[in-house]
Amino acid sequence: MNARQVFPDSGAEQVSDPQAPRNDVLAEQSVLGSIMLAPKALDDVLGLIRSADFYRPSHQTIYETILDLSRRGEPYDPVTVVAALADKKLLDRVGGASYLHTLTSVVPTVANATYYAKIVHKLAKVRSLVTAGTSLVRMGMDGDPDLIDDYLSTAHALLVSHHENGADPPTFDEAVLEFLDELENGAAQTARIPAPYKDLDALLDGFHAGQLIVIGARPSVGKSVVATDIAREAAIKHGAPVFFASLEMSRMEMVKRIVSAEARVPMHLLRKDRMTEGDWAKVVRMVERTSGAPLIIDQSPNVTLTSIRASLRRMQHRTDVAAARMLVVDYLQLLTTTSRAENRQVQVSELSRGLKLIAKEFEIPVVMLSQLNRNPEQRQDKRPAVSDLRESGALEQDADVVLLLHREDVHDKETPRAGEMDIIVGKNRNGPTATISAAFQGHYASVVDMAPD
Repeated sequence: MNARQVFPDSGAEQVSDPQAPRNDVLAEQSVLGSIMLAPKALDDVLGLIRSADFYRPSHQTIYETILDLSRRGEPYDPVTVVAALADKKLLDRVGGASYLHTLTSVVPTVANATYYAKIVHKLAKVRSLVTAGTSLVRMGMDGDPDLIDDYLSTAHALLVSHHENGADPPTFDEAVLEFLDELENGAAQTARIPAPYKDLDALLDGFHAGQLIVIGARPSVGKSVVATDIAREAAIKHGAPVFFASLEMSRMEMVKRIVSAEARVPMHLLRKDRMTEGDWAKVVRMVERTSGAPLIIDQSPNVTLTSIRASLRRMQHRTDVAAARMLVVDYLQLLTTTSRAENRQVQVSELSRGLKLIAKEFEIPVVMLSQLNRNPEQRQDKRPAVSDLRESGALEQDADVVLLLHREDVHDKETPRAGEMDIIVGKNRNGPTATISAAFQGHYASVVDMAPD
């Protein structure tokens, strides 16, 4: 039985099924009518709604037809839209030609097209919230308790999606124009995060959103030192918020390394009974210079992909620090997994893929440290290769950049290259590979560019 219901978002009184999800038919009609009466209105509503936001399937079909005509550069007034629907044999399904003309007659004023579109999009989010809530109740009532972390991750994704705009992906032409705008305005250069070493930065053109950067090395070669250098460069020197998941070092140990590197006071002197007045002065100046650096260090013992996602989302809503622009994970093999796969290689593959998806979801570069297997130790040439990444070939597949670290003095104390580190760019999806030499300063917990000859 139909009942009269007032839709507060539009102020219109309409006949509606009280059991139907919330919707505003008049607002949907007014959006479509405004577009057909004033073609420029389409530009105003494109970024606000997508076809799925319309409750009525007939309105979804009409909107998609209008978009199709627009992409082909053809007019989309009532006559041309009727003709296009007739060509697709969809005209009767949407109510016939008379209904298209009804859409234009009910529009109060085309000047309010964006307002009508916002009503439509808002009610679409309300309906999707109901759908999400139903899914969450089902998981809570019937789900496997052992999969609770997976359910929580799904819940986060479902709820966050209601705050995101559901605009349709751009066409190729639109994407090209956006790219050219970035080139002209230098937006791509502004968005990149520089690498801490000059030659490496030149080779990679810095780190970019969506990239997964894998740093691999044998124990005690300097993975954590390089990762900390990357985080310092981003957060302290360039003000880019960094979330550092430190699974191996405690927060205080990592802070000690940062203080040593930034103040240029050797780590073994960072004790009250060993520091001179000059050392204290360096540390004080360092504290003043790095005040407000947006670096968040998480030392939680059981870090999972779910907890990382939750932390990144919380950063988006914090008032004291901006949303993260880089994630660093030290290191992959210490991540806790909820996977039931008995094969560790499969688990590591899932973790690697999950971090790549996080890079794309949050549009940030993700720097992931990984151990290497023992193969380099058994070769005469100890230099590592990409194939030495431990436990999973998926790391090489998922990574956009693979950096392998090598120091000859780890294996040969008498080598003339003592104090040098080779950063082997074993994979670079968007550019060449090469080996870059840098100076390893273990007493400062840092790596620096080699001094010019």
